[in-house]
Amino acid sequence: MEYSVKFSGNLTISNIVDAHAALAEAMEREGAVVLNLDDVADADLTFAQLLEAARRTAAARGQRIRLEKPAEGALLQVLQRGGFLEPDDSERLNFWSGGKTQS
Repeated sequence: MEYSVKFSGNLTISNIVDAHAALAEAMEREGAVVLNLDDVADADLTFAQLLEAARRTAAARGQRIRLEKPAEGALLQVLQRGGFLEPDDSERLNFWSGGKTQS
């Protein structure tokens, strides 16, 4: 079973607590977690770090977490500036690309 988490609006340090709560709730369930970022208007490094921590936690638990489609817009810019898309980490690059890269 898959659980979908839809994020929207501005996902920045000022409201990251709400994003964390929604993500933590989905990850507590058994099954895969699918993240929908279509309606994200703005994002900062805290949101990128939250999703990166979720990715690592899921991997350690043997849980599947993925983006519904590749990161884009403001989040993609944050990822590029923050060094999240370096080609030396294929698992991380595959996550942020929505599974659209080859491992």
